[in-house]
Formats: sequence, C-alpha cells, structure tokens
Amino acid sequence: MQFIWKKGVKPLFSESEYDDKQFKDVQFAYETLDSVKFYDCTFTNCEFSETLFRDCKFSGCQFINCNLNLIKVVDSQFSQVRFSECKLVGINWTEAIWPKISIPGALAFEECTLNHSTFIGLELQQCVIRKCMAKNVDFREANFTKADLSSTDFSESVFGETNLTSADFSYSRNYQIDPSGNRITKATFMLPEAVSLLYCMDIQLKDE
Repeated sequence: MQFIWKKGVKPLFSESEYDDKQFKDVQFAYETLDSVKFYDCTFTNCEFSETLFRDCKFSGCQFINCNLNLIKVVDSQFSQVRFSECKLVGINWTEAIWPKISIPGALAFEECTLNHSTFIGLELQQCVIRKCMAKNVDFREANFTKADLSSTDFSESVFGETNLTSADFSYSRNYQIDPSGNRITKATFMLPEAVSLLYCMDIQLKDE
C-alpha cells in the first residue's frame, strides 16, 4: 500500500505501527512523532527537517532523497536503516537507543550530507558511509569495525579512540586520523590521501 501526500498537505501518522508501507512527498517538518514503529517502510522525497522522533522505531526502512536536517532521535531505535541521497545535517545519533549487543550494519548512508553530526561512542560495526559529505562529524570512541567509509569527504571530522579495524577508506579524502590514538589495524587507505596518516607522527616528510 502506498501513501502519497501532495505538497502543502500535512500528513498525520495516526497509527502506532506501519509495516511495508511507502510514504512519498510527506511534509512533516517541525513536527513531533511519538511512539510510532515503522517496519520495512520506504520514505521518498519527504520533508522531516527539525522533526522530533521520540520513542520511535525504524527497522529495515529506507529513506530516499529526504530532508532530515536537524531532526531529533530521542529514545528512538534504528536497525538496518538505509539513507540514500538524504540531508542529515546536525543530528546527534547518541540520543537514540542502541542495543547493548551491536547489530552489524545498523545504519547505511550513501550519497548523503552528514555534516556537523555526532556518533560518539556508538557501536556501528559494518556501518556504511559511502560517497558522503561528512564535514565536522564527531566519530570519537565509536566502533566502525569493517565499516565501508569509502569515497567520502571527512573534512574537519574528529577521530579519537575510534575503532576503525578493517574499515575501508578507499577513495576517501581529507581525513585526519592519528594512528597512535585510533585502531586502524587492517584498515584500507589509498595514496596519496594516506600520507595524512603520517602527519601526526614526529617525523619529517620530504619530496623527492
């Protein structure tokens, strides 16, 4: 079943649970959504900027070309959720509820804007942040083991005590990662960008 709202028409999520539904052109900016569960739902071209998602659950859902800038995810849950070509600026993902036992691949971002967001201390093994703009994002103390972090711009982002074991930074750029302050065993980097890993060391680099 597909739910389609025309622009300018305010949608109402009157049910407490939605399963395998498609939402298109939903206009729900600056609203509050309380205690609603979404399973295997798809959101396309939806406007959720500055919306408060409180005690909501998203499992197996997809967001495509949606605006989620500055949303709040207080006490909400995310499992196997994929974002494609979405705006996700200024989100504090630590406000959500995360399971004590990490579920691999809980979040996937592809061709998204994640600037000024926070992932401090989260368990996000096998997370995907591919072909994204991740400027000034806080990744400190997070676990990104086996994460796909390829083809992403990490300008001004912070890594500290971050577990990047076996993470893939292929074709990524502008990252500043101190090898002595982060776990990068078996992580994949590419030249010339990988030279930045040496800048934190007490050594001199000379051109030929």
